[in-house]
Order: sequence, then structure tokens, then C-alpha cells
Amino acid sequence: MYAQQYHISHKQDDSWQMHQLHFHDGIELMLILSEGGELFFDKEVYPLHAGTLLVLDCNKLHRTAGAPDIVFDRYVLRILPMLLQSLSSPCTDFLAALHASPPVIQLDKEAARQLTPLLEQLNAPVDRERFGWDVRQQILLQQILLLVCGLVQTAPTPVGIHTPDHDKVQPLLDYIQANYTHPMTLDDLSRHFLIGKHYLCHLFKNGTGFSVMEYVIQLRVLEAQRLLRQGASVQDAGEQSGFQSYAHFIRTFSSVAGISPKQYAKQFKSGERSVIVPQK
Repeated sequence: MYAQQYHISHKQDDSWQMHQLHFHDGIELMLILSEGGELFFDKEVYPLHAGTLLVLDCNKLHRTAGAPDIVFDRYVLRILPMLLQSLSSPCTDFLAALHASPPVIQLDKEAARQLTPLLEQLNAPVDRERFGWDVRQQILLQQILLLVCGLVQTAPTPVGIHTPDHDKVQPLLDYIQANYTHPMTLDDLSRHFLIGKHYLCHLFKNGTGFSVMEYVIQLRVLEAQRLLRQGASVQDAGEQSGFQSYAHFIRTFSSVAGISPKQYAKQFKSGERSVIVPQK
């Protein structure tokens, strides 16, 4: 079970473009090894460089994209909150430190030189017949967390990319985040902002890289998950998160989360969602 509470991988993709927003149950640490790309996180767009460390909190919508015509090279480590708590001590709370972290930290050469081999070691094949393998993995995780959380303490506030397209779409992002639990269509947004529906869609896509309704749906599913974790019924979770139809809620939630709302609530209650399923 211990090993299932974290997952690490070294990924290299040609012309990487994450076309859809997504989120995780755990905290994701991503060390960028290549130059170029961008991150969309919580209404902001950040540039990516070699040595950029992303600290992406639980259940936060994000999307990464590599620069065109490069191999997007990175280490990705996802850790569930319960494991972070078990690795912590009364004086060293890893979960609280990562919750408080900025999403983007640009490492200097020395910090990158220290972190990269630790991730490489954690990603190496493990002989589970070898005495002490699990303790060695735990020590490596704690070394990584100590280094990252130390960097968090002094990390400056990251500066997002402010292009004309992004500046134009910022009021739309703010409005959607404040109102997504209410009925909302493209026509509604068009009337509210006094701009044509097709221009609104074009503006939003250029500024964020994804569609207006994709953003609305992802926010609603996140809210429904939060309500289900708090014990709300499936019907109440759907209604309170902004879905106008029970059937549409079931279908959309299942498509986005990969599991039905009822199964999600059941797994959370039983503790089964304390296991990370590696993503392709």
C-alpha cells in the first residue's frame, strides 16, 4: 500500500500539448528538464524553463504545454496527502508546507543539481526482495520533500505571462469562477460581457488554450467531488455544483473523473481513494 500512495515517472514527449485541463487527488511535483513551455494554473499562465519546479496542489485545475518542436522532458512525482502526513513530524509538516507553496519555483543550478539525482534514484527500478527497500524509498522521499519544502520557504511569488489575449480573458475567468454553480451558457456570457459568442470563444481559447465550457465543466466536477467527500448525496452534489440535469451530471462526472459519483463517494468513504493509479 505504501508504494501505491506515490508515483514517479520520467516523461519525454515530442511537442507536448496537454489539450485538456485536469486535476489530481494528490500533490504533484514536476521538475522541468527542457527549455520552453507554459503552465495554466488557477487563472494564471506561467512560463516554463529548464529547472522550473511545479508544486501543484490537490484538486487544482492545471494544464501544461511544451514549446513547439522540442522534447518536453520532466520528472513527475505525485504524492497523496495521507503519505505526506505519515512522512511528517510535529516540527516538519510536509503537507502544510506544500499547500502553502507557490505553484512555480525557478531553481538555481545548485538546487536543480541536488534535486535531479534524488528523483532519478526514486524513479529507478526497485528490487522488492531486497531487505530494506521500502525504508530506502521512504528516506529518498523525505530527502526530496525536505529539499523542496526548504525551497518553498524562500521562493518568490511567481510572475505570470501577461499577454494581450490573457489580459482580455481574465475578467471571463474571474466571472466564471464566481458563478459556475449557477446556470451558465455561452449565450449568457455573451450577453453579460456584451461581445459576440464566437468572438468570446475565440478569445478564451487563445488566452487559455481550452474552451469556455470545458473550464465550466471541470470546475463543476471539482465542486461535486468536494461535496461528495463532505457526505452530500449524489443528487445534491450535482445540483449544488451547477448541473441542471441529474443524467447529465452522472454522465459528465463519470467521463471526467473516470468513475461514477456514487462509486467516487463510496471509495472515498472506504479509503480506497488513498491509492494513486498511474496515468498514461
